[in-house]
Amino acid sequence: MSTHPKTSGFKNPKLILFLFFLVIAGPFLFAYMMLQKAERHQMRTTNHGDLITPPVNISKVGLYNIGDKSAFKSEKLAGKWWLVYASPAKCQQTCHETIYNMRQIRTALGKDATRLERLFVAHPECPQSVCETYLRENYPDMPRVGIAPSEYEILFNQISNSAAREMVGEVYIIDPKGNIMMHYDADMEAKAILSDIKRLLRASKIG
Repeated sequence: MSTHPKTSGFKNPKLILFLFFLVIAGPFLFAYMMLQKAERHQMRTTNHGDLITPPVNISKVGLYNIGDKSAFKSEKLAGKWWLVYASPAKCQQTCHETIYNMRQIRTALGKDATRLERLFVAHPECPQSVCETYLRENYPDMPRVGIAPSEYEILFNQISNSAAREMVGEVYIIDPKGNIMMHYDADMEAKAILSDIKRLLRASKIG
């Protein structure tokens, strides 16, 4: 008959260390999770745009530069926030005003302006030579891309079903990981979009 005493699980150094970690770090982890949950709830209730859940990654579609038809690699979008305009079939007055407002929004960010870039996504039915000429002459620093018609519909129909997209276009925000995460109608006031972007930049540690 063995005379060795039974070893309690609590004498296991690794188990003791793990339990000690839970006691010390547990409350902090719980508080962090509650804070993240509160911030997500606040974003849903205080933002002016429509939060896209789940977000859609722009890398799922093939983009090309409408000037020379060369591929526009989605990797170029990584690491910064992007304000994106999906144009209507005809880029007229409202379209021109939206593009202008996007530039003003970026300028209004002041020292944080370098954290936000702008992107024009041409509607498949928009005469791309006209869009390219107008943007190159007036907004040469704004990338101008196109998407194949089938991919255009698949991408944006996941995000919204706005009939206004055909008429006046829509505005989106892409996060530094390439996720399309917020949507606005083109007639949304610029100051409302600016307010959301400022909040996102304050909360973000990337981009």
